[in-house]
Amino acid sequence: MSRQFLVFTTVISTLAVAACAADAQEATPKKVALPKSNQVYVKIIMPNDPANLRKDQPVVESWIVNGLKMRGQAKFTAVTGWVRLDPSPFGATDVWDGVLGDISHCPVGADIPHRAKGRIKILLAGWSPGGATVTASLTDEPGSRVIAAVEQYKDAYKNLKGMPYVAVLIGPPPEPPAAPTDRAIADER
Repeated sequence: MSRQFLVFTTVISTLAVAACAADAQEATPKKVALPKSNQVYVKIIMPNDPANLRKDQPVVESWIVNGLKMRGQAKFTAVTGWVRLDPSPFGATDVWDGVLGDISHCPVGADIPHRAKGRIKILLAGWSPGGATVTASLTDEPGSRVIAAVEQYKDAYKNLKGMPYVAVLIGPPPEPPAAPTDRAIADER
């Protein structure tokens, strides 16, 4: 009888372990795609006479020109083109190396510290050893744009006659590529 009981408990234990193993081996869930975020672009504008710089400087768009003139900034130049920011929550982007003609500033980096409920906040820091910062906040929808002044840097270099500005532009989420961009993948087909 004890032998039958031992066989019976062994069979029950084996079935219980198999049932638990079957529960643990559920189908692998499909990867959940992260929601696509709008792309965020920044451009740094420095107070400087464009005539004193290279001819291949980035363009300053008319909406930026008008905004700066309304703020009393007469001479300025773009020191970067549009730089797309890293959208990841822990990612930062190097925006500018700090070199403007024969004047060296500190490099500028940008981050997106807050993005929720249709609003986005962009933080840029650099320009000076003390770390001048500027925060821009705007609606997180394609076409939104804003110009923000780096007021902490206003008196850093007296010969600049003005202060730096940052233009921020929100673009649509990136589109997936229509066709393979890798030649090796295209050759396999």
